Amino acid sequence: MKPNQKSFMSRYGRAVTFLLSCVVVFTLNCRFEVSGGGFPDSKLLNSLNKLYNSFSPVNFADLVVLFAVWRLFHHVFSKERRIDQGTGIFSFVLSVLLVTCISFQKYNSSVLVLGSGFQLALSVFCICGFWMLIYLTVRSVFFLLNRGKDAQKAEQESGFYSRHFWLFGTVVIFAGWFPWILMNYPGTSCPDGILQLKEFLKDAEWAGGHPPLSTLIMGSLFSLGRWIADANFGFFLYCFFQTCVGAVVFAYSMKKLLDLGISAKWCTVGILFFAFSPFWGAYAQWFEKDLLYTEITVLQAVFVLEILRKRSCSVKDAVVLTISGLLAALLRNNGIYAIVPTLFLLAVWLKKQNRRRVFLALFITVLIYGILTNGIYYSLLNMARPSPAEALSIPFQQTARYVVCYGDEVTAGEREVIDRVLSFEGMQNYDPVISDPIKGFYHGADLGEYYKIWFQMFWKHPGCYVSAFLNKGYGYLAPVSQNIEAWIGLDYYPYDEELGIHHVFDIDVSNVLVQIWWMSMTLPLVKYLCTPGMYTWVLLVLALFLWKRRKWGALILFVPSMVNVLVCLASPLADAIRYELPTVAAVPLLIGWTWVTMRREGEKC
Repeated sequence: MKPNQKSFMSRYGRAVTFLLSCVVVFTLNCRFEVSGGGFPDSKLLNSLNKLYNSFSPVNFADLVVLFAVWRLFHHVFSKERRIDQGTGIFSFVLSVLLVTCISFQKYNSSVLVLGSGFQLALSVFCICGFWMLIYLTVRSVFFLLNRGKDAQKAEQESGFYSRHFWLFGTVVIFAGWFPWILMNYPGTSCPDGILQLKEFLKDAEWAGGHPPLSTLIMGSLFSLGRWIADANFGFFLYCFFQTCVGAVVFAYSMKKLLDLGISAKWCTVGILFFAFSPFWGAYAQWFEKDLLYTEITVLQAVFVLEILRKRSCSVKDAVVLTISGLLAALLRNNGIYAIVPTLFLLAVWLKKQNRRRVFLALFITVLIYGILTNGIYYSLLNMARPSPAEALSIPFQQTARYVVCYGDEVTAGEREVIDRVLSFEGMQNYDPVISDPIKGFYHGADLGEYYKIWFQMFWKHPGCYVSAFLNKGYGYLAPVSQNIEAWIGLDYYPYDEELGIHHVFDIDVSNVLVQIWWMSMTLPLVKYLCTPGMYTWVLLVLALFLWKRRKWGALILFVPSMVNVLVCLASPLADAIRYELPTVAAVPLLIGWTWVTMRREGEKC
């Protein structure tokens, strides 16, 4: 800002920003509840009573927040003359999304926003409050990351800790996770893990619902452990394996940031995030496929980052890119959807021989994946293909909500098609936050006619379809709910007990982990670590920074995480962090990559 230019603070004064800070404080103390009021005979009294019921009681924390927000206004607008338009629009969209998602999270509808004139006015007030808070926060973070952008890249630290950072990081993460897999020995079972174990042990037919490679790894380690000791050790061996892989890979991702010039202390913060955020330990002791898949996606992200940093792809880079991409694609059925666009954009961004190598890596990955999934898997294992219903959670939920809300408007032809594909009566089982009760009715019928009536019904009540989408995705769109899902099992399923799997420690030992599990979703500040929507917002904010600096190539590293968020929106649950785990694990790497990229003044990326 030039010396003769007046800042926002100079032109409007502290009084205005104080009043705006009060709006933010009121917003943060809003209960976000629908109140009918206690005086139906008096419009004025009823409105005042509803206003009284809309906010939490005042406490001393309000004064601290008021002062902090007021200082934040001063900090931001003392640095810039006017509001940044791009950030302003971005913040407004997030604020509208936040209030809307709060409504669906609490009431499964938009009643909190559109329920009455009073609710609309209160929602607009809160949107304005969140708008200002989000804008101030985003701009402050931008200034922080942009600070010292003209400085030279920090010299590589050469101390003992820095030289052995990868080893130290691996040990710390392992030490943070190991108590979870030991105290709840041999681990926690879940329906998906049981089914995969049944398939490997030939107690169930192989099916395409779970990736065969994941099933082979889980079953092989279980069988090896059972051969060495017993079923308990076999169950534990898989949990131990994913713990070791995670410790090595996540520490390696932070070591890569250290190599880029980020100080060891900030890289250590990333290590501590992985080691001691409770949900990582919960996933380490969970006999399920998602953590191992997440670890491989982070490993591939590190390889992509290295190519972006060098602006070149050696033969070695192409090989590790192919191997990691193929593993990620084979460890989760939707993994290929993140691999293909990432490698394609990376190839387009590079030039000449480097471009050809990445295209070759992409071609080999897709070719081997296609041969395995469309040939070998289904012929050797006699495996049933995945049901189309797995990818149709959104339209099925929209149809079910339409039938529940407007069943009397459904025509005979529409009812016939719905009954042929799903079950018209079964639509009454509609649960706004989970699609499994509806997907389970899919008969395997042709979907052509269904798509036709789906579009017809959409034009009749488009709001119903939008509501169904928001209701099943609010947890990924905004930081409004917590759901670790990787629970701590105190009991085992009958199939586990038949195999001989059982707890060896007193149940109170596992209960310690249960209490930590619950507290991590309720304690102030800590709860945001297991809030899926928070990581979506961090991802979007970082992408905004790079977009504003026109670092288009750097955004390629964000593609897998962006695709993962889209996959989450199409997933069966509204707020499960396990579906967003690849994005969560990549966030520390993306934060460091954004900071490094923004410091490259004058360089194209």
